[in-house]
Amino acid sequence: MKFKILLVIPARFGSTRLPGKPLKKIGDKTLIQRVYERAQKVNCTKIIVATDDKRIFKHCKINKIKCVMTRKNHSTGTDRVSEVSKKYNYDWILNIQGDEPLINIGDIKKLILKTLLLYKKKKFSASTLYYKKKETNKFDPNEARLLINKNDEIIISTRKKITNFSNNKTYLKHIGIYLYRKNFLEKFSKLKLRFLEKDQRLEHLRIIENGYKIVAFRANHLTKGVDTAKDLSYVRKFFK
Repeated sequence: MKFKILLVIPARFGSTRLPGKPLKKIGDKTLIQRVYERAQKVNCTKIIVATDDKRIFKHCKINKIKCVMTRKNHSTGTDRVSEVSKKYNYDWILNIQGDEPLINIGDIKKLILKTLLLYKKKKFSASTLYYKKKETNKFDPNEARLLINKNDEIIISTRKKITNFSNNKTYLKHIGIYLYRKNFLEKFSKLKLRFLEKDQRLEHLRIIENGYKIVAFRANHLTKGVDTAKDLSYVRKFFK
C-alpha cells in the first residue's frame, strides 16, 4: 500500500551528545543511510532528508538520497520539517528522526493507518507512538515518558519519572516518530516556546503547551535511537 504522505528525516551535524552522528558509520553505511533505507520500507510517496549541513547534503547526494538544505537557525527537527513541508503539496507529513535506524516498519504503518482512521472522527494536530516499558532500577534521562488521557491524547511528556508511588511498574516510553497535518505543521515554528519545552528539551511539548492535541498510539516493538556513543555501539553490534 502506497501512502500519499511526505516523509521527512531531519538530520543535523551539531548534536551536543554525539557530534556528527548522521555520518557515523554503522557497518559499511552511515547512520543517515540506515535510517533512509528503513524509511523507504514505509512506502510513502516521497522521502526527503532535511539538513543544514553541507557535509550531510554532499554525502546524501553521492549516495542518491533525496536531500534539501534548510536554514541553520531552527531550534528543533520539527521546525526543520515545517520549513520543508511548505514546499510540497501533501496533507500529511511524517517525521522520522535521523537517529532511528531500528524503528519498526509495522509500527509506523500502524501509526499512519490509525491516525487517518481516527482523524475522520475527531480533529487533532499530530500523532506519535509510545511503548509500554517495565520500570528498572536504572533511570535513563535520555528517554521521554508520556502520560495520556482516556482519549489517547498526551497530557504531559517529561525526561523525569512522572509518578513516585504507583504500584504499576511500567511507564510509557515515547518513540520520536510524528505524523502531522500540513496545515498545523506550517504554524508550528510560529508557536511560542514555553516553559516545559525549554525545561525538558522536548519539541512536541510546544504543541501541548499552546493548546493543540497530540494523539499517541501504542507500538508493539521497542526501538533504540542513537543519542550517545553507547547507543551507537549497541546499534553497530545489532547490524553485525
